[in-house]
Amino acid sequence: MSGRGRRFLIFTLQGDRYAVNVENLSEVMETPATFPIPRVSQAYLGVMNFHGAPIPILDLASFLSGARPTRSGRILVLNHKVGSLALRIDTVERIVSDIRGLEVQPDEGPLVRQSILFNKEKIPLLAVEMLMAELEEEVRTGHSKIRRNDATKAELQ
Repeated sequence: MSGRGRRFLIFTLQGDRYAVNVENLSEVMETPATFPIPRVSQAYLGVMNFHGAPIPILDLASFLSGARPTRSGRILVLNHKVGSLALRIDTVERIVSDIRGLEVQPDEGPLVRQSILFNKEKIPLLAVEMLMAELEEEVRTGHSKIRRNDATKAELQ
């Protein structure tokens, strides 16, 4: 590994903070114009033109919680090596590096295997490979193991 260390982008989603490895990102941008995608989950805002390629935009909050999608916020375009997908998030806070004492530790949760400790706060690190696998499973089977809509939440209680 080079002397630069790993870098993480910290973002917010429904009031919670998350991080993503910068290596998994291609670009951060404002929400662009989109075109509808027929017969997909409401969690998709549509498809955008990204440098000549069609890329679907997934509202991450809607996917994780079943919340109604929103068009405001920022777009994180994933690196093409990860997958052809963009994620709608609420805000981008900053980029931090692990060379300045930032700790990465094991963690568990929906789409999380690790977290980072930043200013004494534990921030879940989004596992984009788990997200891509979950989306592929949803396409194949028609349902998600992670997403919880209001009816599912009521059933679990």
